[in-house]
Amino acid sequence: MLRLPAMRWWARLLVALSGSSVALAQAPLPPDLKGADKLAALVQRVTQVQAGITTLQARFEQRKTSRLLAEPTVSVGRFYYLSPDLVRWEYETPHPMTVVLAEGVAITYRPAEKRAERVEVGRLQRRVLRFVGAAEPLDRLKQNFSFTFRDPGDDSNYTLLLNPISHLIKKRLRRVEVEIDRVRMMPVAVSYVEADGDSVAYRFTDIVTNQPIEHAFFSLALPPDVQVVEVKLGSNE
Repeated sequence: MLRLPAMRWWARLLVALSGSSVALAQAPLPPDLKGADKLAALVQRVTQVQAGITTLQARFEQRKTSRLLAEPTVSVGRFYYLSPDLVRWEYETPHPMTVVLAEGVAITYRPAEKRAERVEVGRLQRRVLRFVGAAEPLDRLKQNFSFTFRDPGDDSNYTLLLNPISHLIKKRLRRVEVEIDRVRMMPVAVSYVEADGDSVAYRFTDIVTNQPIEHAFFSLALPPDVQVVEVKLGSNE
């Protein structure tokens, strides 16, 4: 099963990061809101923040846990997004890797192996990837997930638990958890558990939005000695 990068398409719910490290603090939610009303207000506020994002840059840490691994693996790097759907992941350690999504094609390049995988990504997969890159509005996820809201009631961040209601996603994914900064009203961490129990968690820091990024940055120029492999995704991938 293809992972791109190190996660299946149905869980690329990480790009729901929106907001800016230099953005002004958002007004707090009205204190009298409770239950479903408070959840609706939070989702609306986060979606509004996302709507103002044209570019996004951030550092990320990826922590992966698997029943096949003795210990969790941790990768770090940088993430870039240009509206509406250009995405670039630069994995720095422990294994350098570049993943670019542009014009419906995803390319994963591993320089140490002199190998690149090229995958055509369907419309549905691209929508999920947009969430991982800050473009897919949070409220649209209600089409495929039910939301549960947690508010610790102090200065801690909000938490959204997303449980899949779509049959296709249920086959692959158990749940998603999104941590939302209660001051800036933007997601800053996303984790998910796959159907087999494996899990991946991402935390984003040093988030900067709406600073210029050249379109050419999302064109990956591969050295001539790199082997490019075409990978075909099945309808359920």
